Amino acid sequence: MIIDDDPTMRSLVGSLLSRQGHDIDTAEGLDELEHAPERLDVDLVILDYRLGRSTGLDVIRLLMTSSITPHVILLSGAERERVMGAVELGRAYGLHMLGVLEKPLDAPALLRIVEQLQASLRVVSSGHIRAALERGHFLLAYQPKFCLSTGRVSGVEALARWQDPELGLVPPDRFISVAEKDGQIIPLTWQLVEQALAQQYRWRRAGFDLDMAINLSPAVLETDDFLPQFLRRLTAHNVTPGSLTLELTETRGIRDMDRAIDQLSRLCDLGFSIAIDDFGTGNASMLQLYRLPFTQLKIDRAFVAECTYDDKAESIIQMVIELARRLGLDVVAEGVETLEQGRLLKRAGCHTGQGYFFSRPLYADRFEAWYGNFGKQIPDKEGISWHTMQQFIQQCHPT
Repeated sequence: MIIDDDPTMRSLVGSLLSRQGHDIDTAEGLDELEHAPERLDVDLVILDYRLGRSTGLDVIRLLMTSSITPHVILLSGAERERVMGAVELGRAYGLHMLGVLEKPLDAPALLRIVEQLQASLRVVSSGHIRAALERGHFLLAYQPKFCLSTGRVSGVEALARWQDPELGLVPPDRFISVAEKDGQIIPLTWQLVEQALAQQYRWRRAGFDLDMAINLSPAVLETDDFLPQFLRRLTAHNVTPGSLTLELTETRGIRDMDRAIDQLSRLCDLGFSIAIDDFGTGNASMLQLYRLPFTQLKIDRAFVAECTYDDKAESIIQMVIELARRLGLDVVAEGVETLEQGRLLKRAGCHTGQGYFFSRPLYADRFEAWYGNFGKQIPDKEGISWHTMQQFIQQCHPT
C-alpha cells in the first residue's frame, strides 16, 4: 500500500515495485482509508509523512485502532525530529517500522529494504528454530542504558537476535511467539542466558562496571528446576547477582502466581534486580506490580513516543514515576528517540533511559569499541549537561 498525496510519487513508487512483481494498492490520504481500513492489511505500507490536512501519525493511529500491524516505510521531506517521533510511535504500537527514506526518493534503497523484507517474511517454523538452536545462530545484541542525571552508561539490555544463513536477520517478533507456543522458549532462554553471563564476566574483568538486563519468559520461570539451574550457571561464570537485572516479559502469561512470587522473592533476596517490562500496556498492569516483588519499573515506549506533544502521555509518565517513587522502585524509560524526550523524563524524575537517541542495540565487539570511545569523552565530574551529552553521543555513535 502506497499512501501519498502526490500522484506523481504514487505512480513512481507503484511502477517501481510492480515491475518487481509486487501487488500494489494506493491511497491519497487518511480520508479514504478511514472508510476501508481493511485495505491496510498488507505486508508493507509506504507512507508519506505529510498528507495534506493529516500526517503519517494519523495513519499510524488508524493502524493501531484497527489492530493491523504491517511493516511501514516512511517517506518524508519533513523535519527529522517529527519523522523520528512517528517512527517511535509506530514501534510503540507494535508496527514494524523499517526506516525513513527522504524525498526525492532513493529507488535503490527502497528496493533493498523491500528485498530484505521479502526474505524476513518467509515462514518461521519450529523446525527452523530447532535447527538454529543446534547450530548456534541465536546471538545477543546489547542496548546501552543511560543515567539521565549524570549522562553515564549505567548498563545494557541483552536482546535476542537470530542471524540465519538462509532466512537472513529474523526479528524477535517473528520467532519469540513461535518458540513460546512450542516450548522452545526454554532452551532458547538458557542458550541466551549462557551467552549473557559469559559476556558479563568478560566485561567485568575488562573493567566495564555495567548492570546487565536479561529477559525471562514466565514459561522459564515456572519450570521446576529454574532457580537451581540459574544459580549453577551464575556460579560457573563467576557473575554476581548484584550485576544483573532480570526483566519479566508477558507478566499476564504467569499461570502459577504462587510459584512466581516465591521464585522472584528468592531472587530478590539473593541480590538480583527484578524489572516489570512495558508497564502500562496489556502485558504489565497494576495488578502484577502489586502481587510480584519487583525492584524496577520500565515505562512502555508508547507513552515516551508521544510525551513531548501529548499532555495525556506526559501526565501518565509523571504519574508512573511518582508511583514508582512511592514504592521505592527504580524507573527506566524505553524508546527514547529525541533530546526533548530525554529532558522531559529527567525533569519528571526518571532514573534511566534507553532508546535510539542514545544508541541502537550493538553486538558485543561493536559495543566495546563504542563504550570505550564514549567513556573517554565523559569527564570525571558528575552531572554533565544534556547538550554536552548529545555532542558526545553524536561523536561516538557507530555508523
